[in-house]
Amino acid sequence: MAEWHVSSQYQQQRHTAAQGGGGGPEWYSAGPSAQYGASSYGGYEMSAAQSGAAYGSFEDEAPLLEELGIDIPAILSRTRSILTFRLAGHDMDHLDMGGPLIFMALLGAAHLLVGKMHFGYILGWMVVGSMLLWFVLNSITGSDDPDAKSLDLYSCTCLLGYALLPLVGHALLALALPRRSTPSLALAAGAVLWASQTAARLFVRRSPPLDGQHSVVLYPCLLMYSSFALLSLY
Repeated sequence: MAEWHVSSQYQQQRHTAAQGGGGGPEWYSAGPSAQYGASSYGGYEMSAAQSGAAYGSFEDEAPLLEELGIDIPAILSRTRSILTFRLAGHDMDHLDMGGPLIFMALLGAAHLLVGKMHFGYILGWMVVGSMLLWFVLNSITGSDDPDAKSLDLYSCTCLLGYALLPLVGHALLALALPRRSTPSLALAAGAVLWASQTAARLFVRRSPPLDGQHSVVLYPCLLMYSSFALLSLY
């Protein structure tokens, strides 16, 4: 009896829907779910607009070189200071790795023109030489002096990389000279002395505790830059 009562109610509902539906049941109704969908999409659009306003547009982004920390005018200023022997203090206060990487790439490119693939040697020797020289200089100055903390490993690598510029010029000029000739050897000796003197002056200026230790700092710089000169000669 209960089953018959439920089935009769179901048939009555179908009959009512067929009469008032105009051709079939109404499958879609704008109920609370539609209102929820509209509100959710509206909130998504609002949040996207707010995030766009917070992060800025594509035109407001900084240039790629600035995001990478490469300051071309500062690199040119430091290069001019090394070439003219006018090492201003403000040029070496805020150091960067962009200039040394450019100089090492130029030195490797000069070797590549004569068929020598030395990019790995140049980068490896620079890293190892910077670590050894940083250890020697910190052993001289000591770790208790607060002024000695200005010469960290990053600064040491940057200064050695900027002082590499004379050897880059020697490698480029050596392309027009016979290998291991007297002019090429004399040019290499001059480039090594130039780079070593520049690096020693930079270290003394960067770290005040090294004042009066110029000859002590000069010796390891001579050994390091001589190895780079030998790469260009042989």
